[in-house]
Amino acid sequence: MYLQIVEQVRHAIASGAARAGDELPSVRALASEHLINPNTVARAYLELEREGLLSKRRGAGTYVSDSAAALSQRHRLRVVGALLDEALAAAAEFGLTSQQVDALWEKHFQSKKEQPV
Repeated sequence: MYLQIVEQVRHAIASGAARAGDELPSVRALASEHLINPNTVARAYLELEREGLLSKRRGAGTYVSDSAAALSQRHRLRVVGALLDEALAAAAEFGLTSQQVDALWEKHFQSKKEQPV
C-alpha cells in the first residue's frame, strides 16, 4: 500500500493533477480514508519528501514542493520510456521490422497531433 501511495502521488504530480503549492491530505485523513495504518502514509510522504516532491510545513501540512515540476519531468520520461520498452519488446516478439514499427509510430503520432503528447 505504501508503494501505491508513492506512485499515485508521483503520477498526480507528473500529470499536473497536483501542482506546486497544493496541499495533500493529512496523514491521518488519508490513512482513515483508505483504512490503513497512519505509519504507512507517513512513510510514503517521507519518501516523497526525500525525493523533493513534497515539503512539510510545520503545523500547516504537507504540500507539493516548488521543485516538483522539474522532478516530475524525469518521472514522466521514465514512465513513458518503460512503456516504449514494453511496446518495442512486443514488436520484436511479433517479428515486426523497424520499418513497420516506424510506420506504426508515425500513424499513431500523427493521429494524436491535435492532442497533447
